[in-house]
Amino acid sequence: MRGPGTEVPPSPRGTRASGILHPDHGAALPKPLLKQDPTRDNLRFGCDVEITQDGRQTPMSAPAGGSNCDCSMPDTTVKCYKDAGVTYRGTWSMTDSGTECLNWNSNGLMDRKYSSRREDAAELGLGNHNYCRNPDNDSKPWCHVLKGNQLTWEYCNVPTCSTCGLRQRRGLQYRIKGGSYADIAAHPWQAAIFVKYRRAPGEHFLCGGILIGSCWVLSAAHCFEEGFSANQLKIVLGRTSRATPEDNEQRFQVKSYTVHQRYDSENFDNDIALLQLNSDAEDCAIETDTVRAACLPTPALHLPAWTECEISGYGRNEEFSPFYSEHLKEGHVRLFPASQCTTQHLGNRTVTDNMLCAGDTRNLDDACKGDSGGPLVCMKDDRMYLIGIISWGIGCGRKDIPGVYTNVSRYLDWIQDNTNP
Repeated sequence: MRGPGTEVPPSPRGTRASGILHPDHGAALPKPLLKQDPTRDNLRFGCDVEITQDGRQTPMSAPAGGSNCDCSMPDTTVKCYKDAGVTYRGTWSMTDSGTECLNWNSNGLMDRKYSSRREDAAELGLGNHNYCRNPDNDSKPWCHVLKGNQLTWEYCNVPTCSTCGLRQRRGLQYRIKGGSYADIAAHPWQAAIFVKYRRAPGEHFLCGGILIGSCWVLSAAHCFEEGFSANQLKIVLGRTSRATPEDNEQRFQVKSYTVHQRYDSENFDNDIALLQLNSDAEDCAIETDTVRAACLPTPALHLPAWTECEISGYGRNEEFSPFYSEHLKEGHVRLFPASQCTTQHLGNRTVTDNMLCAGDTRNLDDACKGDSGGPLVCMKDDRMYLIGIISWGIGCGRKDIPGVYTNVSRYLDWIQDNTNP
């Protein structure tokens, strides 16, 4: 990440020589699990409700000596659960095995610990319905089911709410020239891509990348102009220091990668590539505090000019430095209006609709060589959305000259097509 310098031709922010998530969708469902639990066999009579024709829930009866219950209606707008789903009040009623849930008011549950007859049924979300719930603070929502002639229970296949774009609160950071040192927990979607050259030993840092799903990483197409085979590439997630392995990092071979079919190596149009992680498990990257996907933008997402966003990467600290940063760095840039992201503003270089511009009006932060393929993320509703991919620029941190990024919103269909062939 950057520093002012003298005029040089535009260059990619990289080394030429050297299960997708929107906030409302995307989490993979756990495998089916059928269990029996004797602790769910004790009886406590309590609230019982019925749903009237106009959709209201009213108490049918109350426990002896008790008062009427206030049983709340399920929320039809809730499509997923958070954390363990204790507060889930949606209307999902199918288990992992595809079995329909039994009504919590079923006669067969009279001798079970969890039914609508509990005194605290309303508080637990239990009533005259068969929607999945987690009344006992289990790992996820579940329900009673009938398997053959056996009354038992199963976990439900309610989707988990996406955690894309969320991260830990950031601690104190110390500004250095051309960005700040950052911990990977502040940018958990940051990926580091390494390559094994056929005639050189070891792994060599190639480019940055962005985790957008458990098994998918976006990067810049120009990083792969040498035509590497997939088995030459390795992706590391959860690493703060570029060349120093960490205990909790996650490493993956690349199963395959796709460079945009219309990528133009002359002007960097369509500078986007998609890499699939290789894993023996159904999921690849495991979500942790230091590994998490960024949100893809929705078509309706609009960010005004001069919105402050963030970039991150392991690139050079200065324009003419021969060394990459040993530590992950971050910078703050603002989205330039289209009127200032033109050929005239970028040394008569081609600028297409597939590109966007961002820069630091203080001339402090900018992407630089080695940051290529990394993220330009912007906050909306407390989530970080992937707005751009670091692509190219004229030098690093030049006054009034923004960096150029691949406009991710232009490639949502392409990403969808290639992650769900």
